[in-house]
Amino acid sequence: MGSHVQQNVAERTLCIILEGIYESLREMLAEIVLQVEADTQVHGRGAHSASQRGRLRYNISAALLIHMRDLGFSWMAISRMLSVNIRTLYNHRRQLGLVDYGSFTNISNDDLDRHITEVLQQTPGSGETYITGSLRGRGIRVPRWRVRERLRIIDPVGRALRGRRAIQRRVYNVSVPNQLWHIDTNHKLNPWGFVFHGGVDGYSRCITYLRCCTDNRASTALQLFQNAVDLFGLPHHVRGDAGSENIDVARFMIENRGANRVSFMVGCSVHNQRIERLWAELNRVVSAYFKDLFLFMENAGILDSNNPLHITALHHVYLPRINRSVDEFVSQWNHHSLRTMESNSPLQLWTAGMLQLPENQGPLNLAHVQRPYDHRQCHPELIPVNPLTDDGNHGIELFFAACNLLEINT
Repeated sequence: MGSHVQQNVAERTLCIILEGIYESLREMLAEIVLQVEADTQVHGRGAHSASQRGRLRYNISAALLIHMRDLGFSWMAISRMLSVNIRTLYNHRRQLGLVDYGSFTNISNDDLDRHITEVLQQTPGSGETYITGSLRGRGIRVPRWRVRERLRIIDPVGRALRGRRAIQRRVYNVSVPNQLWHIDTNHKLNPWGFVFHGGVDGYSRCITYLRCCTDNRASTALQLFQNAVDLFGLPHHVRGDAGSENIDVARFMIENRGANRVSFMVGCSVHNQRIERLWAELNRVVSAYFKDLFLFMENAGILDSNNPLHITALHHVYLPRINRSVDEFVSQWNHHSLRTMESNSPLQLWTAGMLQLPENQGPLNLAHVQRPYDHRQCHPELIPVNPLTDDGNHGIELFFAACNLLEINT
């Protein structure tokens, strides 16, 4: 009897070991596929036209130069990416009337304070780097020292509480944009029926989509993913966990990129480091505020999370507010400087990388703000309650009004 038990234990142990080896081999295969594809990419793309004899004429549109300057690229960096001599680029800029385009914005301290205050209202956990990213997303370019100076004046306590923390970084290898996207869902606000869906480009760290919804359905994840594909192009590979919300995205990738080439890579969520890093920042900058607010409302007897009417009112009032903060956070993230990437922003890295590919796989004139995505259920009786109105009480007065309307019409 004892030997039989020992045999069963040994068999189970062997199965666990074999499963571990199998998962390791799958990870190795995925890494090999990614590396082979990266090695076969041909970098360098001409910016000139050979439509006539003699010296080649450069075909660089004003829209492209304006877009790249709006992303924060220096003229020297643009000349390198387009393989154009800096003097030639200057002459081209002069012909297009862009000699002085993209200099620091002439903005007063009062106006700068107003913009910074608006950013802090939407994302209270934002620090100096993210606020600078938000300003860039609004088309405002100011020296970093001005942001630091204004924060010291208008938010001294918050600045002290946001003391920099060391981040443990791991080695990560993706060689080109759109080679690998990481997708996942975040359930930090799930006790109140809110779920975040997000995707990140593995090379540039650029957020391709991020939205708060009121469900975790596969159809919702697919719609958001397809919106991102329209903006950034179709990635070669996508990595996500084995959750049912990823089924439609996996099917979409296999149908459009092919089977037997690891179009959709399944892995443990905690090893999906790009998206996990994003969730950590989202939780700190956005989710923490709403979590504390909802807990306060529950403890004060304002919100009953077991009451369907209260949850409906909560979704009506706070889903647009959360997504307004999410939009601000996406702008901050995609425009903030990355110290480990020569202070380039994720959008700069994505754009520069796409310019070096032999064939662009996405538009260069992408919008800085994602398409609006309203996932609220339709409740006509709640139309009088504008959820984005400032009620002076963090939306609680609007929540009361929504609850009253629902009770009257029930």
